[in-house]
Amino acid sequence: MAKRLRLFSEEKWKQVNNESKMLLDDYLLELQSQGKSEKTIYQYKADIRAFLCWGVEGAKNKSILELKKRTFRQFFIEMKNNGTSPARINRFQSSIRNLLAFAEQEEDEYDYDRNAMSTIKGIQGEKVRDIYFLTDKQIEIIYNRLLEKKEYQKALYLALSYDSAGRRNEIAQVKKDGFLIKNQTNQVIGKRGKKFKLLYFSRSKIAARLWFEQRGEDDFETLWMRKDLKEPISAYEAGYNWTVEFRSILQEETGEFIPFNPHSFRHSALENFSNGTHYVLREMDKEKLDINALKVLANHSDISTTQSYLMDRDSEVLANALGIDLED
Repeated sequence: MAKRLRLFSEEKWKQVNNESKMLLDDYLLELQSQGKSEKTIYQYKADIRAFLCWGVEGAKNKSILELKKRTFRQFFIEMKNNGTSPARINRFQSSIRNLLAFAEQEEDEYDYDRNAMSTIKGIQGEKVRDIYFLTDKQIEIIYNRLLEKKEYQKALYLALSYDSAGRRNEIAQVKKDGFLIKNQTNQVIGKRGKKFKLLYFSRSKIAARLWFEQRGEDDFETLWMRKDLKEPISAYEAGYNWTVEFRSILQEETGEFIPFNPHSFRHSALENFSNGTHYVLREMDKEKLDINALKVLANHSDISTTQSYLMDRDSEVLANALGIDLED
């Protein structure tokens, strides 16, 4: 029997492509937010880290998002030739495939359009996550509770995410200079290098004013600081932990647990601007926004992408056209 293939080593791990490492970190946070067991998360982490170590030489240390189907096949053939059991190979396939499915669905964070593992034999499709929409009232409940607790920075993160429909990476780039006197942020860089400014409104300004008073004077440009105010934080990473807290707040206030994630604020903003329930529309005495306005707000290149962010209303349209009630 061939010698068992040894994949992971700390020395190799230090060399692994940084984009691949960041994707894995993001995915593991997502699994934690879904309530996956420690054992399950450990197994995903071990499998993927092992593959990425192999890729330092086997895939010229390219980002895993750049790899083609043939590279993954080469890896699995090498495992088989070294005596790896079919069960272990299949587990590796599942782990890698689900990581790439996550990247594919996180289209705002990763420029990844098609899962290269999706058609490799033996892989069973697995839905990575559902989309959870929050109502304007639910957002307001969390926001008000954060203000009551004097968690002003977290309230600002929530408000700015919901006001702007911004991506998590874009929210993390926002600076404090001029924030209280404007309705647009500094220029941020979005998906595929697109540059634009995010819109924001009264909730963001209220939370920002309170946060700036609590924060005091400092020399940092960013909105996002550690509690001890000694250095900036990554709002991109903190957004996950804050969102877990927001879930608990909503559950405490309403008795309902909803496993939403940071991306839910973007979906919810676009949906609520679309159906006319966003608080900004009430303040401006406006009705709902049409799909073209939503496309601009979301900084999408195609209306079909914007449409995919909204709730599916096909049954509602059909019911209205026929004048009948349809079950959910």
